[in-house]
Amino acid sequence: MSFSVGARRVLLAAPPLVLSALLALLALVIVPAGPAHAYNGSTSACALQGTTGYTDEGQQTDYNRFINPTGTKRVGVLYVDFPDAVGTTLPLTPYYNQISGAAQWLWDASYGKTWLDMQVPNGNWVRMPKNSNEYNWERGFSWNTHQTYVKDALTGAANAGVNLANYDMFYIVPTSTAAAIAHSPTFVQDPNNVTWVWNTPTQSWVKIHSAVTFGQDIWTSGYKVAVHETGHTFGLPDLYAFSGTLHQYVGGWDVMGNMSGPAPQYFGWHAWKFGWINDNQVSCLSMNGTYSTTLKGVEYWGSAYKLAVIRTSATTAYVAESRKAVNNDSNACATGVVIYKVDTSITTGNGPIRVVTNPNAAAPTGSCTSRDMQTWKPGQYFQDDTARIRIYVNSSDAQNDTVWTYKW
Repeated sequence: MSFSVGARRVLLAAPPLVLSALLALLALVIVPAGPAHAYNGSTSACALQGTTGYTDEGQQTDYNRFINPTGTKRVGVLYVDFPDAVGTTLPLTPYYNQISGAAQWLWDASYGKTWLDMQVPNGNWVRMPKNSNEYNWERGFSWNTHQTYVKDALTGAANAGVNLANYDMFYIVPTSTAAAIAHSPTFVQDPNNVTWVWNTPTQSWVKIHSAVTFGQDIWTSGYKVAVHETGHTFGLPDLYAFSGTLHQYVGGWDVMGNMSGPAPQYFGWHAWKFGWINDNQVSCLSMNGTYSTTLKGVEYWGSAYKLAVIRTSATTAYVAESRKAVNNDSNACATGVVIYKVDTSITTGNGPIRVVTNPNAAAPTGSCTSRDMQTWKPGQYFQDDTARIRIYVNSSDAQNDTVWTYKW
């Protein structure tokens, strides 16, 4: 066996004896660099373009519409009550405590690339002009209905002296007595219908970019709601299912799926999309050939490889990443290699990422679900004959997993 490219990602010139004759042929193929695709600064041939026109798993993101997910983001935290649901708790510390943990969680998830600078410019309730049940707060409500709620909240805040121009985005938190405001959708600007609010302190119009409008679910899921919804402001789709079994696609492997799941760290694919990791940390196989890559657990900081990607079409790829029970994933039900399929043509809520199930995965215990157990161990492999790819787990240690990727 000869090695090149370095110790962590190698071109296999000849396979180990344990592999099939087919893979022996594959290993003789030299892998050319492949075509470049520039999305969000990436020139990797495994970067995929989204095609849905909104939130999807494509590498390119319209940051005129969404928020760039790197750097410090100034978040204005506003508290609203209603004529039929008056806020009585002062100071508002219990409400702030429910969401404040999102800042540290995102700092850790981003390897220090993103910080939420949460500021509370008004320590009292902002009274909304309508009763809570008049905002038609139901799942699937229209963008215009949502816009009305956001404009009412921000207009009230501006009239109370809040300078809206000081913030990149807003967290709008309702009183716990407003049962009608149940769930927490994210408001993202529509380029064809820009939202302007009169900013009383500066006597000028301010364009509103994004807002997370919390509901009563913050009292059950806490700051993970803020992490999930902020992911939408960065351009991520939902990974839970809009129909059928709720967590059928990824289980608790990413906060964009089951936000209360045991291993909520963003998938490495999302870290790449966000620019939290770069092309040098992605082992890309876009043409026929064979690679061996040692992957560092996505929970760990550092410059090591995080992803092994096999591109299978203009909009699809298989991804392998290492997951360990540390940091944001300290409660993970299983460790090892998670393999998933990315399809950037699939819309939010319909499975744009789907974790590949392992028939030899351990049985779930306690609160773990079957999907939470889907890791791959040394000696196990996944193969898609139609896509003509194989991902083989060669070895594992406390912080790393080594995988061999094949495409023929």
